[in-house]
Amino acid sequence: MNQNTAEQFIKPKQSTLGHWVAIIIILVLLGISALVNIGLIVMFITQNIDSQETSSKYTEELIKGHGRKKVVCIEAFGVISLSKASSGFFQEPGLATKIIKQIDEAEKDDNVIAILLLVDSPGGGVTASDIIYERLLKFKKSKKGRKIVALFRDVAASGGYYISAAADKIVAHRTTITGSIGVILSSINIKGLGDKIGIRDVTIKSGKYKDILNPFRNASPEELQMLQNVVNDLYGRFVSIVSTSRGISTNEVRKFANGSIFSAPHALSLGLIDEIGGFDSAVNVLKRLTGTEKFKVVRYKKSMAFLEMLLSGMSVNPKINLPFPDRWKNQSPGFKYLWQPEL
Repeated sequence: MNQNTAEQFIKPKQSTLGHWVAIIIILVLLGISALVNIGLIVMFITQNIDSQETSSKYTEELIKGHGRKKVVCIEAFGVISLSKASSGFFQEPGLATKIIKQIDEAEKDDNVIAILLLVDSPGGGVTASDIIYERLLKFKKSKKGRKIVALFRDVAASGGYYISAAADKIVAHRTTITGSIGVILSSINIKGLGDKIGIRDVTIKSGKYKDILNPFRNASPEELQMLQNVVNDLYGRFVSIVSTSRGISTNEVRKFANGSIFSAPHALSLGLIDEIGGFDSAVNVLKRLTGTEKFKVVRYKKSMAFLEMLLSGMSVNPKINLPFPDRWKNQSPGFKYLWQPEL
């Protein structure tokens, strides 16, 4: 058999790489299709039912203690806001909404004798902070003898301190940073940049102040004074609340209510807090205030719907987050009780 005849009987090996690539591509496409379909189903459901807010089902998690009477531990962690935030396929309520719902739950329970407010927040929106403050006062009035103790963690500044002013006593960790009593309104002006690259603003308005803080033009002295007047009014509200809750004259409050931040020992010397300590210290303060030695400290946990559990590990967010401060990303400026040291 010559060489040519032998080659006719030898079948060349065919590569299977192409088949595996095709299979992998098909599986990936099927996975993407499944995710898209799940997302469409979930978005359809959440358009009709806000699964995060309509459910008021809370379970209690025991932190410590025992007995029939309860102290509810409510966490104010993060920026105080009423605005919703995206969480995967769901719209998650803002921190202020979460806190208010937990206060509502605590108020309905006759066994709840107090709230332990854990604060680790730089503050946030003026209105959101004020709503929480008023809601905490209402809780104390809802039943005779109900008390509130605030416990500061890393930061309890500006709006974080504002909401804590509703507490009967304030305890802070030795390493807590607090204070920053004041109001801030931030905006950016890109008129110079626009002039350099040829961007011109076209605004049709009904009055000369309607586009106040337009980033493509400089604010007039009259506009700046108008904004300062609003800031002054909101600042006056803050000073009044601190004065009333802490028993310090408004003149004394204004001496340190200039945006300054304080360590816990400094805050104690100013009368902004009552005690330096941790969780156990706060619990002991509650015992003294309520006259009760036997109670359990609990926190509320919200039950997740089935779809929420199914998608809790997913995060479909096509947005590109640039490394700019949040206040630069907002569509409009806002007055805030906020300590914002970034950049």
